[in-house]
Amino acid sequence: RYTDPATGADVLPTIRAEFHRITRGTETAPFRETGSSVYQVFDGSGTVTVGDRTWSVTRGDLFTVPSWTPFSARSEAGVTDSDSGALDLFRFGDAPIFEALRLHRSTTDEDPR
Repeated sequence: RYTDPATGADVLPTIRAEFHRITRGTETAPFRETGSSVYQVFDGSGTVTVGDRTWSVTRGDLFTVPSWTPFSARSEAGVTDSDSGALDLFRFGDAPIFEALRLHRSTTDEDPR
């Protein structure tokens, strides 16, 4: 997560910026939250599942995750398509808005609410 070093708060008051590295062969647990997100595949390749749709992604691809839609990603990066050997995702999300309004919620399959 990118933060203001002086305050520890998000870099922008309305946008959260994060970098996620998913190591080769790893899959994230399905996650959902009240905010929406835009992801860019910075490096590597893999598959993403948004809701009930799954597709392959590779460097440069963009995709969105609407509010409260389950999301998971699996790294299938190989040594020839990734400098890090991982699926690297850059994420922009609007969670700070929901947090400021005290409306933010999130859950994983391990933590149903």
